[in-house]
Amino acid sequence: MNLDWEDIHWSDPDGGTIVLHGVLPTVVLPNAMRPRLDWHGLGIMGSSEEVEVWAEEEKAEAKDSGINLDSAILNGGLDGLYLEMLAYGVEGLQVGKFPDPEPRRLHKAAVTHDRPVFFVEPDMDDEEWAEFLGKEAKAMTRPLKLAKIIFTSRRWRKGIKRMRKHVIPQPSREPDGLQAASALAATWWTLNRENSVEELNHAKDLRFASRLRGALVSLRGHHGDDAVLLVPIQQAWRSSILSALETLPNAETSSHGNTSSQEEE
Repeated sequence: MNLDWEDIHWSDPDGGTIVLHGVLPTVVLPNAMRPRLDWHGLGIMGSSEEVEVWAEEEKAEAKDSGINLDSAILNGGLDGLYLEMLAYGVEGLQVGKFPDPEPRRLHKAAVTHDRPVFFVEPDMDDEEWAEFLGKEAKAMTRPLKLAKIIFTSRRWRKGIKRMRKHVIPQPSREPDGLQAASALAATWWTLNRENSVEELNHAKDLRFASRLRGALVSLRGHHGDDAVLLVPIQQAWRSSILSALETLPNAETSSHGNTSSQEEE
């Protein structure tokens, strides 16, 4: 697992670059850790419905600051554990923010500068994806998997201990809380993956990698071999996505549109 703070630059042999920019869910990264490169398109590791969800979360926050965080913690499970430990155990950072601050900030930048946004997760009208989600749900509800969910707190404690060897010190002059947040996010991500099965996790990574390559194909049509696709992605997820990219799956068109039309101003 790669928990390094440097972005991963993957050069497509057909031309162009995919930049995997590591983020920590609901954590605002310090200014110095935000991307400083020129990029031509944005890859969102979610479906096209993500923008609508962000807009609803922003409306809820405007009415009652912190309501999304409180609701998520009360719902329990891995999400609740992660957010509770972030909110009450990490200092020196803005955490527990909704909508997810780094992808949302970059999405707004894409809208402002009229850059294309590609949604890497297929929409529900994709029959192959709907079938995959059905298989994933079935795998997660097998008796042994359900038993694991019952002991979520115990699994979390063990996961945090295992994660310590992977954590990398934050860049100089950055808050110490970054290490703790990185460990928490990586534990959350790992345990969520364990709730499914490795075969399905691998299949998901390959499908997403295929759609990332498809987004880069689109950008190459305008920017040639200099095309850069920026992808804000959970820090701990980068390694498996990078491995999937390196298998060179066939490029698949990712859903996207005119960014300016996706916002309600």
